[in-house]
Parts: sequence; C-alpha cells; structure tokens
Amino acid sequence: MVTFQELNDLRLGRLQAAVTDWQAMIDKLVKVADGGNGQVSAADMDRKAKAADWKGLNATVTKEFVTVTAREFDDVVTVARSVHTILSGAHTKLTRHKADLADAVSRAAKKNIYVNDKGVVNAALPSPQAAGDAKIEPPTQAEIDAVAKEISTILTAAGETDSTAATALRFHAKDKHGFESSGFKSFDAAQKSIDDSDELVALGKLDPSRITNEQLERFNALLKAHPNDPVFAERVALGLGPEGTLKFFAGAVDLDSWENRDGGGTGTREAREERMKLLGTLEKQLGTTLATASHSNSEGMEAWKERVVALGGEDVGNGKGTSQTRVYGFQAMSNLMRHGTYEAGFLNDYGNALVKFEKENTGDVRDPGPGGKRREDVLPWDRLPSYAKIDQLHYGENNDAGTDPMTGFMKALAHNPDAATDFFSSTDPQDNAQHVLKDRKPFNDVVPDSMGYGKSASDYKGPNASYEATGDALVAAATGVDPDDRSARPVEHTGQHRQVLDNSLKYLAQRGDDFPAELRDDMAIVLTNHGDVVHHSASALADDPKDPRLLDREQLLEVSKQISRDQNAYGMLNEGLNREMVRDIHEDNPKDPKETLLRAGNTVGFLEQARYQALETDKDDPSWDAKWLYHGFGSIVNFAPGVGDLAQRGIDAVAYEWQTQEQERIDDILVRDNQKVFEGRENQLQALADEWAKANPGHSNTRYTLTNEINGAAYNGNDRAKGLGGG
Repeated sequence: MVTFQELNDLRLGRLQAAVTDWQAMIDKLVKVADGGNGQVSAADMDRKAKAADWKGLNATVTKEFVTVTAREFDDVVTVARSVHTILSGAHTKLTRHKADLADAVSRAAKKNIYVNDKGVVNAALPSPQAAGDAKIEPPTQAEIDAVAKEISTILTAAGETDSTAATALRFHAKDKHGFESSGFKSFDAAQKSIDDSDELVALGKLDPSRITNEQLERFNALLKAHPNDPVFAERVALGLGPEGTLKFFAGAVDLDSWENRDGGGTGTREAREERMKLLGTLEKQLGTTLATASHSNSEGMEAWKERVVALGGEDVGNGKGTSQTRVYGFQAMSNLMRHGTYEAGFLNDYGNALVKFEKENTGDVRDPGPGGKRREDVLPWDRLPSYAKIDQLHYGENNDAGTDPMTGFMKALAHNPDAATDFFSSTDPQDNAQHVLKDRKPFNDVVPDSMGYGKSASDYKGPNASYEATGDALVAAATGVDPDDRSARPVEHTGQHRQVLDNSLKYLAQRGDDFPAELRDDMAIVLTNHGDVVHHSASALADDPKDPRLLDREQLLEVSKQISRDQNAYGMLNEGLNREMVRDIHEDNPKDPKETLLRAGNTVGFLEQARYQALETDKDDPSWDAKWLYHGFGSIVNFAPGVGDLAQRGIDAVAYEWQTQEQERIDDILVRDNQKVFEGRENQLQALADEWAKANPGHSNTRYTLTNEINGAAYNGNDRAKGLGGG
C-alpha cells in the first residue's frame, strides 16, 4: 500500500530517465536483431543459417545453435520492449495519481478540510482573528468522509500501479539465464493479466469437489478473457503448479465427489447437467491456456513441463472411493491437450513417456471372483473389471469418456503437425509408430449410462475415439497439415514425412484385415498427399532397390485394399490419384512422353486390383451403400498438391467419367468377376488418354492407339498387382 506521504513526496525524474534509457536500448537492440543500414544482424545470421547447405553434425548441432542464438536476440528485444512498456506506463499512471492527490488536497482546503502529511483528514477552521467578519461554514462529516474516501481511492490506485509494475518486472527477472519470448503490450493489459491470473489461481486452489457452479463459471470466464495471452497463461500454469493443475482438473471432473460433498443427494439433475456443461468448457479453456503457456521457454515453464511428464504415471485423483480408483496424470493432461496447440518438444517428451508407460504396464488381467473373465494385453487405463462402470473424465465434444489418454494426446499431435511428424518418425527411445499403429489394442472408452449405448461398454459398436484421433494425428504427421485447419495447404515434404509414410504402410499393412476402419479415410488422405510417390510405385514395373522414390508395393497394395473397403475412403483415394495421374501427364517431363500415359494405365490397374480384393474380403458382408455418396474434392483439397489450370480442367474431366461409371458399377457391386469389374474403368482410361493427347499436341498417335495402349497398361498393372503378396 502506497502511503499519502510516499505519493505526495514522489519524485519521478529518475523513472523518466529510466524510460528514456530503455527506449535508447531498444533502438540499439533492434539493429542487432533485425539489422539496418546494411549492418550484420541476428536476422541476417538466421537467414544464412537456414539457407546454408549443412553437412554431418553441422546439419543439426551447429545449425540449431545458430538459429536458436538468433531467436535469443528477438527475445531480448521482446523483453526490452516489455520493460519499457511497464516503466513508461508506471510513470504515466504515477504522474496522474500524484496530480490527482494534489488536486484532491487543494479542493478539500477550499472546504476548510485539512489533510496532514500522514493522510489524516480533519476540519480546519480559521481562527476568529483570521476569519474576521467572514462567515465560515464548518465542513460536514459527510464532506470530510468524502475527501477521506477520495484520497483512499487515489492511494489504492497508486498501490495497484506500483504492485503491477513490480510484479511485471519480476516476471522478466525470474530467470537466471535466457530471456522470455513473450512480454506485456500495454500497462493496462499487464494489470489485467496479473489481477485475473491471481484471481484464477486462488479459485484453482479451492477443493474442486466443493467449488460451486458459479465459481466454476467465473474460472472459465477468466480463462476465456485472455486468449493468446502468454503472460497470463504462464502465470496460471506456474501459479497452479503442475501437481495443482492436474489435481484440480481431476477433482473437478469427479462428479460423484461433487454431488456427495455434503453427505449425498445434494445435486439436482439440472445442476448436474449444468456442471457437465461447465466441465466441458473448463477442459477447453484451461487446455487452451496451458497450450499457450507451453511455448514459454522460461526456467519455470521448462520445469513445469518436465514435472507434468513425470506425473503421467502417478495418481492425481482424490481417491475418495468412486469406481474410478485412480486418475493418472496422463489421463488428466491428455484431456486438456485436446485443445490449443502445444509446444512440439513438450509433446514429444510427453508422448515418449506415455508410450513407455503403456508398454511397461500393459498385460493380462482377470476379473475378480470365481470364473472371472480373462483379458489379454490390457492397457493400464482399462484394468477395471469388465463389468465395472468407469467414471467420465471428458465432457466436451466426441462421445468418449476420456479415460484413454492416447485419444487426447493424438488430438494434440494433430494440432501440431511438426510434433506429429517427429513422434511418428521416431524410433528413439522406442518405435512410436509401431506401438500406436500396430501393437496397441484400444478399448471402448465410453460410459454406457450417459450415452445410451446399453448396459455395458462392450455394447458400443461405433467408431473408436482413440483410432479417430490417431487418424488425425497420422494425417498431420505424414502431410504436415493440421486436418482441423480448413485454411491450410500442402507443405513441401521432408525426409521425415516420407519416413512417416513408410512407417504407416509397414505397420498398417501388417495388420491385414484387422486394419482399423477408422483409419481408412485418413490413409486415403495420406496417400493422396503423397500422390507422386504412390503413383510412381503403383505404376512401377518391378521392385528397384536403387529407386529411392519407390514404396513397398506389397504394403501399398494391402493398405489400398483396406482403404477400398470403405466407400468414401475409396472415393477419396481414387479422386486423389486421378489428380496425380493428370498432373503427371501435364507437368512431368520424362524422356519418353509415353511413360506418363503407360504409368496412368498401370496405376488404374493397381487400384482396380485393390478394389477387387476389398470386395472379396467383404463379399459376405458388403458395407457399401447402394448410392454413390462421394461428392468430389472437398475432403482432400487441403492435402492434394496444387496443379495448373490446364491440368485442373483435365482432372475434372477424368473425375466425371470415373464417378459416372462408378455409380453404374455400385448398382451391381456384388459382381465378383475381376475382369467384369475392371471393365468399369474404360471411360476413365479413355479420358486419361485424351488428356495425354492434349498435353502432347505433337504426337503422331490416333485416339484408338492411345486408348489401346493405356488399356493394355491397365491390364498389365492389374495382373502385376495380382502377383504381389499372393494377390
């Protein structure tokens, strides 16, 4: 609290000098960071480092050191600007507070009210000699109280300004090494971030089983008021602490403890429904805030992230006798991770620890009692008796209970494609792709009573939430595109993207007909995004170990077959490869132009064999609808490489012919003769031949000979695919 004397006697010259000095420092630092007048700068160093052709260890260690060092200069500028903002804002506000105090004292004196140097307010009537004949009206008690209140308000405001400045400066001074990558944009914003985060942390330290719906609503409102506010987010994370964050969330989603907080039966149905809605909002808002905080490189946040990972295998629940005997740290954090974009390094540390924990704690279990059911390879999250009802941990979108932490983690990877690529291409400390795509056996993570699926989780026959989320993460990993970002466009592939593609083909092909149905459309997107190498491989005449572009064709055929078991996924794959074949015809330039024509035919034959094998697999239980439901490029446009206008017109023409005949074929979908099924591709092949003719106007072939050649290539490709893997 600032006293009357402190504010009244305050001298602001040194503070103004500090503001001026910090501005001068910023001007100098900006030149070092960004350059100017042709001077060497950190930005210039960063550009040269990224453009250089690094070799060996330099490609990782040295390059990373240079780029990280360059970013440090940006952080220095950020901190300097933030400090200047705080000092300048404090100077402006304290100047106003001091002037307000002087004005209040002056106006009080005119009413015969005196304020002493301690800030005490009293009536001050002049002596009779001084007053003379003048009639002096003594101030009323109400007037004296009003002056005292005004002065108290001014001193309180000055105290808040002083406290905000001190807290904000300490925020930047808390690290012994390095600089914050975030700062304050204005003094008022700093004050609000600090005040709101303090209030939120205080709420977060209450017993979550006793926190009221009104308090929870306030908690959510405070989070919502600070989107993309890194300072607020970090103060929340550090204020709650890693244990406090996970325990608060785990306790809050425990509806049984909340309803029984006063001995049972205290919650109405309406209150419970309101609570569930608030918990869904809590998960989203707190998860998004923590995602923002995760990008901080401060010492405090680095320790926070490390501790959250360490808490993954520990119980963070309240353990008050509900059917869910424990809540693992992984379960709590993964539900929060569904929202926002978390920092890549944290995600991979977390994911590696999660996979390690699952591998070490998966095993066989038997239900208690005589004749108890025995289950094999059970994940640690599914070890309750098969007849037990699990407690719900997730109340947001999607109908899963939130007890399988892989679901939330996979959603987090989907929102950070770089992290997803690292995770699915990594084999150190373990092969994550093998565990997630091949070895792991998910479970029905549902709460039957609340979702209408019957009396047991085993009654649920819908899509598996963890597989759905894994599909999103796999798309992000292989394509570099967040599947939930409708504005995103394909990125240039790296060696890691190719590694993810190879891993996904390898491990999903090994599953054979156990290929998860939820991943069919996702793999169609992945193959479309990598259409260049997929088309190259599907049209290959033989395996060639010297060809780095060539995929494992047996794996490609098996995955294409599994994709083709789903009508929509099959449509997406064929639409995508239609695009690639036409693009190849128009934009590739082989020594012999006929190669693009023959490759198109071979790929069509390859795809037709995959479709035939899919029909054979499901001949006793066809899952396709009688009506063709696919509606064009909408599902794949974000992932398909761009093409020129001429090629796009060709794509549209080929797609039209293919879809028209596809509808006719679906009407007779139970036809099993491979050659008859194959006849349905004739118009598509004709359209591809016509496109080749347009792209090669100087050719000397007739339409008949071109069509004959592409048809022959298609039959050859079909026969060649039959020979792969016993096809």
